[in-house]
Amino acid sequence: MKKFIIAIAALAAAVSCQSLIEEWQPVLGSASEPADEVLVNYDSRVTHTIAQLKAMYTTSKNPVKIEESVWIKGQVISSDRTGNVYRELYIQDGSGVLDVKVGRSSMYSDYHLGQWIYIYATGLTLGEYDGTLQLGVKADTSGPNADYEVAYIDTQLLIDTHIFKGAMAERILPIEVTPEQIKAAVSEGKQSPLWGRYVYVKDLTYGCNKDYYTHVDEKVFFFIYKDPNAKDKKASTNRFFFSDGTYSINRWAITKNRMGIYLKEGRLDKGFDWAADGALHSDRYDDPLGEGIEANLKAYAEEQQSMGHTLTEAEKEAYRQSVRDEVVRNAGAQSISQYFLLPNNQDIAIRSSGYGRFADKLIPAAILGRKDYDDPTIEYAKNPACALGLINLYVASSGSTPQITFVEDPNEELSEEMSYVPATYVNADYTLKEGYQTVKVNRVLSYDRKDVNGTNHGRVE
Repeated sequence: MKKFIIAIAALAAAVSCQSLIEEWQPVLGSASEPADEVLVNYDSRVTHTIAQLKAMYTTSKNPVKIEESVWIKGQVISSDRTGNVYRELYIQDGSGVLDVKVGRSSMYSDYHLGQWIYIYATGLTLGEYDGTLQLGVKADTSGPNADYEVAYIDTQLLIDTHIFKGAMAERILPIEVTPEQIKAAVSEGKQSPLWGRYVYVKDLTYGCNKDYYTHVDEKVFFFIYKDPNAKDKKASTNRFFFSDGTYSINRWAITKNRMGIYLKEGRLDKGFDWAADGALHSDRYDDPLGEGIEANLKAYAEEQQSMGHTLTEAEKEAYRQSVRDEVVRNAGAQSISQYFLLPNNQDIAIRSSGYGRFADKLIPAAILGRKDYDDPTIEYAKNPACALGLINLYVASSGSTPQITFVEDPNEELSEEMSYVPATYVNADYTLKEGYQTVKVNRVLSYDRKDVNGTNHGRVE
């Protein structure tokens, strides 16, 4: 059944260059079976559970270097095979989940789903990024790295010193979580043991919470850089946010090539809306790319004015075009957060990477609940969706939102045993219990294409 659904001088140089590495990168290589290597059993050395390790981090923006002797173990629940989880290894024990920043790609060839992993945490650093606790090495927080509390364990010496592969085991199945449990975890905050778990969530409706976004009931979130290598990468004149509409983006993520096309087409100049006559109009939302260009023009005009020159209208227009050209020239693969709503009015985002192997794949119009961009004569009613992936809490100045990251390609046919997840939510500490019931998982990308008139236009697979 198909189903839906992440050397000291050399080290210093690697850490200092962290900001130059894109958050999402392509994953290369192919999976291989474990070689004839000696897989260790360090159970006698384990001193802490994952929850006990994470509890050492008590104050935001205050990373903790592990000084005492600490060993933990956990099973691998993430895979970078599809490219949607990059340079991160999620491991789980009965107490919780830990995000380990291992600076390698194609890790699925070495760390297999379900495999036991032992980590010697002494000398490593526990920090936070956007609400997620991570284990890595101490980051260089000067300059553009200021937002990072930990950096990648990315030299083979460090990896061999701290990470040890244990016995193979069956992969951990996802747990089904209810809207009430997700909302409670959001209230509990980033220390909730839910975060990082491999979960199954159903009954999702596309669109954000109107209580927060009163002028729109559909929402994507992403941002683009004018210059991804700028010294002040996050300056308002360098980073343009798209978060008040859909901008006709009906794909899980956007590759570099497609992002360039969208920018050249002007698709991101404004949001798009379908008129009653089926025509596509671009007058519904503000103009975020235009706003970004105007912010650049304002800064440039002020700089010229300070030197005694007032820009002419022709010079202004030429500068606007130069900014647009720079944005198009530097367009990269784009991660997208698509917002959904749970039955209890809790927002949840599904985030996908533009470097993922399923980037550019369409989200069914039956889920989006609007006109089909490939056939504007068809208008769909919304169908409930489901999500299968790693759940984390994204913490931003505007609030906290649960966020799911796909592990598998949502279009890929998986093994029959992965068609089932626990039907009942387990214990309060999120540990699995024996003998749980199972339920079949529906993939988010498998729906009958029925329009609002009830006409069936075929199956979306």
